[in-house]
Amino acid sequence: MCLVAAACAALPDIDVIVSPLDLAETSLFAHRAITHSLTFALLAAAVATFIFFRGPEWTQRRARIAVILGLALVSHACFDALSRYSWGVEFFAPFSLQRLRFVWTPLGDSSSLAGQLVQEAIVVLLPAILLGWLGFKIRRRGLLPKAASA
Repeated sequence: MCLVAAACAALPDIDVIVSPLDLAETSLFAHRAITHSLTFALLAAAVATFIFFRGPEWTQRRARIAVILGLALVSHACFDALSRYSWGVEFFAPFSLQRLRFVWTPLGDSSSLAGQLVQEAIVVLLPAILLGWLGFKIRRRGLLPKAASA
């Protein structure tokens, strides 16, 4: 399941490969447009769940898996909305072509690759590690139910 979630987290950038580089930023198929939308996340999570988790052994957990895959897809758009180096993200495509960014945009101010990696480590990696560690601590204490083994 982790591999499918990781693939879902990277899937929105398929628009870089599929769409021509010269598309206008207002096009529905431009970078960070339809593939970064909540609609795409919902549909892609449902399709991925159906394709990869359709056997009877997944029946009890299928809804939870779909939510996890959907969150992986939405997280990509949210991290892109934290950057200064774009026109924004079309969260509500195809219903709205308005591009949005979060008020706090800590990513993208650095001119070097090393600087960018440090920014992403601080804003993305460290909080992810902290949340994962806290989740394991809470789960070990019995405050959250343990998931059935896969």
